[in-house]
Amino acid sequence: MSAQEERKRRAVAAGDAPRARRDPRRTNTALVDALLDLLAEGVRAPTGKAIAERAGVSERTVFVHFVDREALYVAAAERQAERWRALAEPVPPQWAAARRIRALLAQRARMYAVMTPIRRIGLGIEPDSPGLRRIMAQGDTWFREDLARVFAPELREVPGARRPGGLLDALEVAASWAAWDHLLTRRGLDEAAARAAMGRSLRALLGVTRG
Repeated sequence: MSAQEERKRRAVAAGDAPRARRDPRRTNTALVDALLDLLAEGVRAPTGKAIAERAGVSERTVFVHFVDREALYVAAAERQAERWRALAEPVPPQWAAARRIRALLAQRARMYAVMTPIRRIGLGIEPDSPGLRRIMAQGDTWFREDLARVFAPELREVPGARRPGGLLDALEVAASWAAWDHLLTRRGLDEAAARAAMGRSLRALLGVTRG
């Protein structure tokens, strides 16, 4: 008998499985939301008991729905990705470059605020979690492609802009979540100052003299 099967057997014996079967999707959602809420509140490593209490279920129910802690975090990362992507509003490439930079950074500030709690935890779990690596890589690809679209006019003018080490790579670093988190947590900047610093970097890379 696998570890997962043993957990489910114990949950059935304890009377949790019937409740999970009645509405498993709602219970899954409640557990994932509970984890995300606790992380957003600054709880670095929520216990199964804390997650279950927040979700309004027993601790055994956590392992009826998720084979292990990693599976729960993968589900939370997927939910978080849905949330921050829902905040995306296309920045028209035809706008003036300075306006595009401001709009892009305002949007990313909102997105980064949503993704930060699970992203910080995910960086520690990622090396041992193919599921988290996949989700985080998909997010990185989305942000890179968004930059390529927003700044397509400037990238077309620079030879080799999309090659390794080219302008697109530099833009990606300057507008990244890692840069954002560094400015907030290491430098102690507020969000406005962090956007200003990142804006200076983007303007310098793109040759924009007016902000």
